[in-house]
Amino acid sequence: MAASYYRYWGKAKSETEAAPAYHLLPYHCLDVAAVAICWWEHSKSLRLQLVQAMQNESEELAKAWVMFFVALHDLGKLDIRFQCKAWRAAIQLQPDIPQNVKQPNTDYYHGDAGYAWFLYELSNYGFSDTEVAAQWMAEVAGHHGVIPAARQDRQKVSGVSPLLIERDQQARINWVDDLSKLFQVDLTAIPEQVPLMLAGFCSVCDWIGSSEYFSYEAKPDIDLKTYLESRSQQAVQALTAFGIFAKLEANQSLETLFPGYTPQGLQILIDDLPLQQNLTLIEAPTGSGKTETALVYAAKMLHAGLADSIIFALPTQATANAMLDRLEDMASHLFAEGANVVLAHGKSSLHTALKTIDRTTAQGSEDASQQAARWLTASKKRAFLGQIGVCTIDQVLLSVLPVKHKFVRSFGVQKSLLIVDEVHAYDSYMYGLLAKVLEQQHQAGGSVLLLSATLPQNQRQYLANSWDKTAIENTDVYPLITQIYNRQTPGSFPITDSQQLPEHREVMLETWQLPKLQFDDASLQHIISAASQGAKVAVICNLVADAQGLAKRLSDVAINPDIPVDLFHSRFRFADRQVIEDAVKTRYGKDEKKRVLGGRILIATQVIEQSLDLDFDWMITQLCPVDLLFQRMGRLHRHLRPAGNRSPDFRVPRCVVIVPEQAQQYGHTGEYVYQNIRVLWRTEQLIGQHSSVVFPKAYRDWIGKVYQDDPWPEEPSIITEAFEHYHDTVQETAKMAAAWVMNLGVAEPFSDESDKASLLTRDGEMSLTVVPVLISDNQRFTLDREVMDKQSKLYWEQLSLNSISVPNSWISRLAECPKEDGVYFLALQEDGDHWRTVLGKQQIIYSKTIGLRVENN
Repeated sequence: MAASYYRYWGKAKSETEAAPAYHLLPYHCLDVAAVAICWWEHSKSLRLQLVQAMQNESEELAKAWVMFFVALHDLGKLDIRFQCKAWRAAIQLQPDIPQNVKQPNTDYYHGDAGYAWFLYELSNYGFSDTEVAAQWMAEVAGHHGVIPAARQDRQKVSGVSPLLIERDQQARINWVDDLSKLFQVDLTAIPEQVPLMLAGFCSVCDWIGSSEYFSYEAKPDIDLKTYLESRSQQAVQALTAFGIFAKLEANQSLETLFPGYTPQGLQILIDDLPLQQNLTLIEAPTGSGKTETALVYAAKMLHAGLADSIIFALPTQATANAMLDRLEDMASHLFAEGANVVLAHGKSSLHTALKTIDRTTAQGSEDASQQAARWLTASKKRAFLGQIGVCTIDQVLLSVLPVKHKFVRSFGVQKSLLIVDEVHAYDSYMYGLLAKVLEQQHQAGGSVLLLSATLPQNQRQYLANSWDKTAIENTDVYPLITQIYNRQTPGSFPITDSQQLPEHREVMLETWQLPKLQFDDASLQHIISAASQGAKVAVICNLVADAQGLAKRLSDVAINPDIPVDLFHSRFRFADRQVIEDAVKTRYGKDEKKRVLGGRILIATQVIEQSLDLDFDWMITQLCPVDLLFQRMGRLHRHLRPAGNRSPDFRVPRCVVIVPEQAQQYGHTGEYVYQNIRVLWRTEQLIGQHSSVVFPKAYRDWIGKVYQDDPWPEEPSIITEAFEHYHDTVQETAKMAAAWVMNLGVAEPFSDESDKASLLTRDGEMSLTVVPVLISDNQRFTLDREVMDKQSKLYWEQLSLNSISVPNSWISRLAECPKEDGVYFLALQEDGDHWRTVLGKQQIIYSKTIGLRVENN
């Protein structure tokens, strides 16, 4: 006679279908275990990380315990309340269920309930250490979004006969016992260390094991061992379709991964870097090949079995877009059949796998297939399951904040070699969250590469402390690669070949003192005159509203209508922003054949600060912190061009910095974007003391002075006091963030699409998500008149492509707008080439060339 747990279904079709169709619970659990086993056997890095996390366990024993608990993840389905969610399946398997329990308990969630039953029945299972067993079970019971609390009260079963309750209990006891025999684990010798990656690993295996690659089996005539072995082939097919499996090419050098490149600068050091778990800091000038250095080293780590994939995190969507093209080319040389290169906010080959997910299950949104469809269809999150993922830093920081499925995001990061670009671009608050990411990456056995033009010593030490409390020496050596290992002396790798050191590059400096950093008519005429001489001019503003206003003023006063004015900022729909970004890269990019002829003006915000390969003849920028100013200057004369291709007056790189007329006006810039007023003041002082800035020396020299902790001798008290207030505010905010992280087990988690969750990832750029829509017959449409149907597989992609980030200060302005899944839907009406509405005393206007803007009504 079959064991009692064969009388329970694990997956069932919707009861609206012609006949009941169900998949027996033990077989579904073994489908998930089969995925886990195949993944374990295929991935050397995954094995190493899980074994290392368990400490002192053999690989064979570690595997057995992980698979045992993965197979135990749906323990809560062995309960009559869950079984009644598919009544026809339940009554066919257990004909004696009375009609009075037919109505399913909609408040019953099998993850939490399974954990509660596990605690309640621990004495019946045979575990010697019940506290440790509870910790293991919590990780796999949270596979539908939230790890259960340390102690979970079981819900009382009412209206059900004691006979059925006892049957469920016996089925659970039998299931635990038979699984322990199948995987040959001794319940009296459970490992004390629970792998940090277990929850995410189990959840993803559950999603894949719930796909249509695993057919339903309703007859209990296959023993557990035989069934598990028979599912190996389906597991491989599913893992391949989901983009988890990929074969590496032999290529792992700069020349083979980037054909046409010759190693230079830091790139000549790649072969000297040890292949082991580490935190790597790469400091080098803008445009010196940091990205290629990081990617070639990452490829070597993949070949050595020290990482499963690569995740590349960048400050903004624009920089993530720019990185995608470079990574797609490299991936074609790294992986035998190309890679599942996924852009958070972009298209993904995971769409193919998503089509195999059955979303008509009787359990509704609680089912793994529903969870996978919802989570993966939101393109922001697909980056965590590809071979190479590209995302904004926010997506990585959410892995340590109280959001649902945070452990899936964490697993995606921890199984990967994480590369974080432009590390200098993050504020103190974000550094606090990044420190938690580094700590967890270290604990999980993963590695991290941090890229920056340079970092002040206090920031370098802070990052090292976050990794494993290692002290690193202060140094003036530049460029430099620093590596921090486990319980070893840090490695320092300077360029010893003088011919490989970066060439000295001098940028001439000029300041324009203007009230509140706003351009006057004379400054506009200077810009127009330069473009009239054929110069490609970049004007960089700190606020979107400033950029929009300046673009309009320039267009209005330009005498020569043949001088085009381009506008690029973050407040466009993502779909429109991609079009503008592509045009900007062509018009102002490296390729001489594609660059447009004649003068041209680009008005932009911080979106061109990092990673975009742009080349301007002249630059004017509002004052910003010195490290960001250097990033902006990195787009000035970025590439060597024939003498005749630059206007005669602009053959020497020149940068104009707009500064305030007096110190009190720093509040205008700091109030919205840069809150560290001391850094702004110090940056202005250095600019005023120098007629030029010489790279690369200035990276260490200027940035070190601006960010030093002690006040400057001549520093005004108003600046020192402003910094102390800023520092105290940041510290308090960081404490709040730390409190969130410390209370993840008890805090009610946000949806990871929630604007509240997004708010928690950054300080200076807190933002809300707005989707402009048209309304007709109570139906939402995009501005391109595409129907927005929440039931459609394309819905979450539509949200991504039509979303706009706006400052948190808009929250009162958007109070009248409906809000769903953390998104504000802004209903507009078409008006020629614009769309507009009135909210309170203001008009909200959107156009594909200006973006989203506000005008007083």
